[in-house]
Amino acid sequence: MAISFAGSKKYKKHNGLKAGLKIKKPIPSREHFYKLDGLKPVVDVGDMVLCGQKIADIDLFEKNPVICGCSGYVKRVTADFIEIENDMLGMRMPHSKPTADYDELTSREIYWLLREGGVFEARYLVPLHVLLSEKRVRDCIIVCCFDSDPYVSSPQAAAYGNAAEIKKALEICMRLSGITTAYVAVENDTKKTFADFKALLRYNETITPYLLKARYPQSEEKTLIKTVTGRESTNALILSPETLVNMTNVLETGAPVTKKIVTVSGDDILEPENFAVPIGATASSVIESGGYGIQDTLIYGGVIDGELITDFDTAVSPDTKAFLAFHDKRNIPPYRNQKLV
Repeated sequence: MAISFAGSKKYKKHNGLKAGLKIKKPIPSREHFYKLDGLKPVVDVGDMVLCGQKIADIDLFEKNPVICGCSGYVKRVTADFIEIENDMLGMRMPHSKPTADYDELTSREIYWLLREGGVFEARYLVPLHVLLSEKRVRDCIIVCCFDSDPYVSSPQAAAYGNAAEIKKALEICMRLSGITTAYVAVENDTKKTFADFKALLRYNETITPYLLKARYPQSEEKTLIKTVTGRESTNALILSPETLVNMTNVLETGAPVTKKIVTVSGDDILEPENFAVPIGATASSVIESGGYGIQDTLIYGGVIDGELITDFDTAVSPDTKAFLAFHDKRNIPPYRNQKLV
């Protein structure tokens, strides 16, 4: 039975959802840009770099290193960013598989692997290992396998077909954080995903799958917590399915995170699509992958409260969830929270 919350607004995904759950490969970006955000470059202009190579770092536990999402040559290094010229060859940096199964690793070893692998939780804008090592008392974990923004389906795409990987990572997160209760929240527009979790967790006494009616703004933190737990709690840790899939991959293979699932949508002329985009790729390459040319209006994030951007060289980062392109501002839904000036 699907549950939801009082005062909600029913919605449907823009132009449907099923076709957009298939994650596609985008058109390669000729240039990649990486913000340093206080980190120090470990490469110089002219250096050759490989996909998965560390190009900036700092000796701080709270920061993830900058990991290159393509192979190519360092074109520019400034105080704020590194620019890489993509050679389109996709050569990868060799990586080593962890020497022990993750069940045998200590908390310290797991935190180090997550940091070196660049696992990031976009909901909180912090690295995952920082979240899991917090001394703050949490009463449960909620995995939010959806975004209730009508134009964004990247979380649904990340969860689709990955129930086993999400479960593995969730159990490790519970062990590291000491949290004994977890929920997996899935909206009823992706019942296949819910069926996968229900079958996988049928004998699990600590992780409960919940099927929620598609309502806005159900993915918002306070609303989600009350809907799932029935309490006005602010102590739940909410994790994204893509973060957990990345966590499992890093701990099992040692390969760092170099891609982000991004929804491309906008005017009604094209179906929304999801792409596994190399981190650092430009917005222009992503929207062109979805069939859009350079548009008059480009929104970074959701249509409800995303940010209007004018720089089409804006880079995909670990917290990018969507690019929405509109050739006419009049096509932007009237329920948007922010006005475009």
